[in-house]
Amino acid sequence: MRVPGDAVLPIDVVVADHHRVVAEGVAALLGPCVRSTALVHSAAALFERVAPGVIVVGDIDLPDMPGLDPLRRLAGRRDDIRFIVLSGHDEPLVVQDAMQAGAWAYVLKQSPRGELLDALQDVVEGRRYLSPGLMAALVNAPPPVHRLTRRQREVLERMARGLRATEIAVELGISVRTVESHRQALLDLFHVHSGVALVRDAIRMGLIRDHGNRP
Repeated sequence: MRVPGDAVLPIDVVVADHHRVVAEGVAALLGPCVRSTALVHSAAALFERVAPGVIVVGDIDLPDMPGLDPLRRLAGRRDDIRFIVLSGHDEPLVVQDAMQAGAWAYVLKQSPRGELLDALQDVVEGRRYLSPGLMAALVNAPPPVHRLTRRQREVLERMARGLRATEIAVELGISVRTVESHRQALLDLFHVHSGVALVRDAIRMGLIRDHGNRP
């Protein structure tokens, strides 16, 4: 970390990860370098704990809010909360999605510990950061075909839970025909021909969680 001597950064960090051992390890790593650290293990706890100006170091797989929704929600607050994604997903499209959703940095969990410290320093100084191993993959990545609307995400998440079109329509308060329209648009977007393939690819990209069901 590029902090001279034993200097402590005057920032507060919230570590968000549903794996408690991981969260505790990250907090132990960052603790000596920052003013304070707090640990949360769900999106609900994260929203309660964050305050203007904090830096969040978080996974994109919190149990009560799927995918990048927590990141998007915090980015939309516009109160200088900066989000460093710490994830095991190295799929280029997921990284692109996270950065476009408002992440300040994306660090792989399998990276050397120094990378997270470098990312924190860059973010504090107003710079974006990506794990070096991701750079080449992003340059060669295909176009981000999965720019989903909020409604498309809602339909896709319910498909992953195994809900039928009629059930999705009831939950979302829309017509079955509208659900089918969203489903077809998603199939076209992902260039697949079945709901099974659609959900499989979305899970692989880290866009939704694996609920153990298939449409």
